[in-house]
Amino acid sequence: MRVLIASSEIVPFAKTGGLADVTGSLPKALRRIGVEADCILPLYRTVGWERFPLEQSGPPVRVPLGHREETGVVMETDAGGGVRGYLVRNDRYFDREFYYGTKDGDYVDNCERFAFFCRAIMEWIARTGRSYDILHCNDWQTALAPAYVKTLYSHEAAFRSTGTVFTVHNLGYQGLFWNHDLPLTGLGWELFTPKGVEFYGKLNVLKAGLVFSDILTTVSDTYSREIQTPEYGHGLEGVLYERRADLYGILNGVDYDDWNPESDPLIAARYTRKDLSGKKVCRDDLLAEFGWAGPMPEPIIGVVGRFTAQKGFDLIEQIGEWLATQDVRVVILGTGERKYEEAMAEFGRRNPDRISLRFAFDNRLAHKIEAGADIYLMPSRYEPCGMNQIYSLKYGTVPVVRNTGGLADTVVDADGDPAGGTGFKFNGYDTGDLKDALSRAVAAYADKPRWEAIVKRGMEMDFSWDASAKRYVSVYEKALQKRGVRI
Repeated sequence: MRVLIASSEIVPFAKTGGLADVTGSLPKALRRIGVEADCILPLYRTVGWERFPLEQSGPPVRVPLGHREETGVVMETDAGGGVRGYLVRNDRYFDREFYYGTKDGDYVDNCERFAFFCRAIMEWIARTGRSYDILHCNDWQTALAPAYVKTLYSHEAAFRSTGTVFTVHNLGYQGLFWNHDLPLTGLGWELFTPKGVEFYGKLNVLKAGLVFSDILTTVSDTYSREIQTPEYGHGLEGVLYERRADLYGILNGVDYDDWNPESDPLIAARYTRKDLSGKKVCRDDLLAEFGWAGPMPEPIIGVVGRFTAQKGFDLIEQIGEWLATQDVRVVILGTGERKYEEAMAEFGRRNPDRISLRFAFDNRLAHKIEAGADIYLMPSRYEPCGMNQIYSLKYGTVPVVRNTGGLADTVVDADGDPAGGTGFKFNGYDTGDLKDALSRAVAAYADKPRWEAIVKRGMEMDFSWDASAKRYVSVYEKALQKRGVRI
């Protein structure tokens, strides 16, 4: 089976969050079980030619965009683990400082940029004689490709037996644009209906993936059910409910080659479940990294993520003054919406002895926080899967999370299940429930034998890609069967 995984970001080339980790790790996991998996993404400025030897793969592609054409080139390199990485180059669209927009908003031509990306993939496959059994697309930036397989490219031999799988990593980001962008995509106005890509008068690019893909997946069992409800469906719950027979929840795996305290080259000391002495070294290193020195017995709470309401930063802002009065230290790393960055900065200025922040995307520092913190805070409004709570478990950093999506599927509350607990969960999206969960965690930290038991149970958990990769092969086979291909 030959699979092409398409995404707007893929490790090791480009990353802003968990999407890149998943789409970078999955093809390697598929290769390990005998699936010939490749990956494709835009060639952004930040990829850096000096990091990867890039060679042109096939002739330039000519991409129709409305009444004109744009030309691109697909470059090829080694993505590691036997995976070939393909990167679509068009400097007008992708040679920019950021991938999707600035702190003040998205790029106004994002529809055009990613329509170009999707159609460049189609043209490259069709004009170079390539063939893939499965085209696996991820999030709205690649959602037009499954629609193209069923419409504009349905006559192309390269796609007649191609199955399409579309994974929703975050339904909250849908690629909503004004209706006049529809001609840029090449799709006809007959598809601009509630049954097609229309959404309250706008073009909904993600909806194209939901409507046209053979199989739909999302990144945890709980989230696959949540998104069929008005609370989590973001207006698309009806579409997802109609397609529930084709919708599967597959929990993201973790690449333990990158996230493992036994071998992590980015942390101050290695450690294992049986010997946690290195975690204390990492704890001291983290304190020094954030400007604190001396013995500090109080627990360190770590936060890494995008500064958005989805990640719970509105709740963190609301409990800020309370948190500053607690016997804890808080380290925060991330970037995001300007209002939350400013609120967190002010929070840190007023409480320098309790709160320390770093506004950056810094993979090295993210590893140090996972290893050095005692508690990891992830109070998401919703969380399709979440990766940091899984990293935290492996690093012996006890997660405090909201009971939603993948957080519900990966963390066991230590008060609800004393024998099997690995963290602390809260249900309501409100400050009272969050304070209660944090207070329970801090109280458990003071009970050293209990805390060590919680830490070690978390470190025993296995969320490697092996099981998830096999489940993806199963849904790939279902997609091929829907296309009439005999397995």
